[in-house]
Amino acid sequence: MRKKAANERFLWNMRFWQGSRQQSMQGAFLLITLFFLCLVTVHLFREKGPREIRIDVDQTALDAPIPLRVQNAASSQVESCTWYVGERQVLRTGEITSYTPKEEDKEHFIRVEVCFRDGSTCEDSFYYSILPVLYLESETEYKGMPRDLESDAYMKLAGGRGTLPTEGYEGEASIRIRGNSTSELSKHPFKLKLEEKADLLGMGASRHWVLLANAIDPTLMRNQLVQEFAKEAGATVWMDSRNVSLVYNGEYQGVYQLSEQVRIGESRVNIYNWEDVCREMAQSIVRTLADQELVEAEEENRIAKLMEEDLAADFSWTEEAVFEFPSLIRLNEEENRQLPARLDLQSYVEDENLPAAAGGVLLEINNYDRMEAPLKTNYEQPFCFNRPYGGGSFPALTDYLKEYLQSLEYALHETDFTYHADEIHYQVSNPGWFDWEGAFDRLGVEYEPAAFRSETYDGVHYSELIDVDSLLRNFLICEFTVNYDGMKNSTFFYKDLEGPLYLDPAWDFDWAWGNSYSDKTIDTWKPEIWQTTDAYFGSEQYFQTVQWNRLLIRDPYFLVLLYEKYWEIRETVIEDMVREGGWIDTYASRLKPAADANDARWDGCRGDFDGQRFDEGTASMKDFLEQRTAWLDAQFASVETLRSSLGYYEVSSEIRVEEIDTVSQRDAARIEVRVDLPECRAVSFQINGTYTAQAEVEDDGTARIWVSRRELRAEKGRLNAVQVRALDEEGNYIINPEGTVEGEYQNAVSHYGYFSF
Repeated sequence: MRKKAANERFLWNMRFWQGSRQQSMQGAFLLITLFFLCLVTVHLFREKGPREIRIDVDQTALDAPIPLRVQNAASSQVESCTWYVGERQVLRTGEITSYTPKEEDKEHFIRVEVCFRDGSTCEDSFYYSILPVLYLESETEYKGMPRDLESDAYMKLAGGRGTLPTEGYEGEASIRIRGNSTSELSKHPFKLKLEEKADLLGMGASRHWVLLANAIDPTLMRNQLVQEFAKEAGATVWMDSRNVSLVYNGEYQGVYQLSEQVRIGESRVNIYNWEDVCREMAQSIVRTLADQELVEAEEENRIAKLMEEDLAADFSWTEEAVFEFPSLIRLNEEENRQLPARLDLQSYVEDENLPAAAGGVLLEINNYDRMEAPLKTNYEQPFCFNRPYGGGSFPALTDYLKEYLQSLEYALHETDFTYHADEIHYQVSNPGWFDWEGAFDRLGVEYEPAAFRSETYDGVHYSELIDVDSLLRNFLICEFTVNYDGMKNSTFFYKDLEGPLYLDPAWDFDWAWGNSYSDKTIDTWKPEIWQTTDAYFGSEQYFQTVQWNRLLIRDPYFLVLLYEKYWEIRETVIEDMVREGGWIDTYASRLKPAADANDARWDGCRGDFDGQRFDEGTASMKDFLEQRTAWLDAQFASVETLRSSLGYYEVSSEIRVEEIDTVSQRDAARIEVRVDLPECRAVSFQINGTYTAQAEVEDDGTARIWVSRRELRAEKGRLNAVQVRALDEEGNYIINPEGTVEGEYQNAVSHYGYFSF
């Protein structure tokens, strides 16, 4: 019995030991399994990354479900999905759910928050706008941003569904405050420079853009409307733009106008660009420095851009063989380097590869820079280089432009609008002062003879130096808008290497169409004046008294063309803008939700009537334009009503165009003049600016010529202008004191007529 019991105890112990061993092995296996599961989990977590909920702003469309992108989150892990519009909760579910915004959600931030069962959360938000949304992130705060500070930023432009991927942008950029008077306002205008070229919203690829705040324009559309007007009126160069909503460091800052910047470029002012030469030269030099192992590959672009800026700021390299790079001197000092900063550039640029310095320029008249204007004329028109911005250091280009612009200006001041090298020309010696408290006249102006003389342009009419269609368009834009800055600020001209000067593109019209300060000290609110001749617009600075539009309206040829151009665009471009359901109404309807949000952000605008809002501002602008158009129609009733209304060209009763016969001969016109002035021995005929002829006064007091049809504008309906002037025995113009301003211009005893075939 004792032995049997011992055996049973042994067997039990063996079974217990075997069971314990089996359990231990199972436990070890379980621990090993858990360990590997942890490793797999960590591996998977590392591969997939954290949970993320993102709103796909690039594909967000109005009145459609908001697209969500979910990463590393299973439906079983979700505790709740909550949507907010502003601070208002609009939807809560137990699973990841999209949200379809409602009408009242427009122009608000929309946010989604997803809570998971483990207590973690993910969220994302975006600004829901009828406009594309431009997001800027920068360490520089929006409020109180210094005017001259360029700040780094990260930019994303979300155009919404329907915008091509190539029309957006996400990447590095730099920003700075731009503008003149508007730069001091709380709603900042910005200059925007992208790290790389981008075709923003289909406007053409460039790194350079502007964000116009339109802070003094309650309608937010004046600048955009004028660009559209210029394009439809025939401009080949105009700045495209789109309205956007700006979110800066997560805060809504209102409606902005994302616009092309006025500059030389393929999608802007497409003319020869001297700065391209600077860029190519800088890149070539950097490649040489890299071959010499003085520059690392990853820094080539940075150093090339610095050198390009040096070359574009100082064009002395066009005449001097050796050039010193300030940027390389600075790099050597800051980074303790030995880069050669003084280089002989002859091996990098061959003179025969450079074109003659006869253009490739974008010029600007800007009152703010008038004292330092490098191309200031003898009548103090303050021409500045916009591009190349270092053009003042380019001797050949500066000399060429000074002669060109001065010859053109003197042609505009001449009696027959043609530059004559042997005439006495004048320059202002005392610009006088502005009569602020009186009739806004310019007082105390004095002139003296000038030494300028150009054989190159002797006998050249102004229409051969500047594109006449651009002159006509600019004049009508100035008058139609009654723009405060017209021919004073932001007035651009460009010239290619060949061809004439152009007065384009149009720019800066927020102080137009009735917009002014509340006390109405600026005459933009007057619908029945000529902007060109109004004393306030024309006398504040001396150069405004002799601005080129004032000289052009002395020329009957220009007046005839102006009359034609007005009625050419009156029933199309102007009518499309002002009519019910036209451009203004269409823009206003589309823009209203965003404009209302802008008003809420900025409490109206700083312009007319101290904070006028969108609806009131739009109605006020339409009312002004209705009155303005009616008044202009009356002034343009005929060429004669136009001449008389403008009042700068005075005709004489002692000479007149008696008859113009276009019937007697098929291929010629006969022009007959009656003269009642004893000292008049001959008559000068000037037709369409550049065709001139003379005829003696016959015994019956008449003078006549025949003009071949080949010399005329023979197209059906086109007008031809003829101006006749009285000549004395020596062949000089007989001066008419009326319409003559000593030191500025002389008016001859003259008359005019116009005709068509």
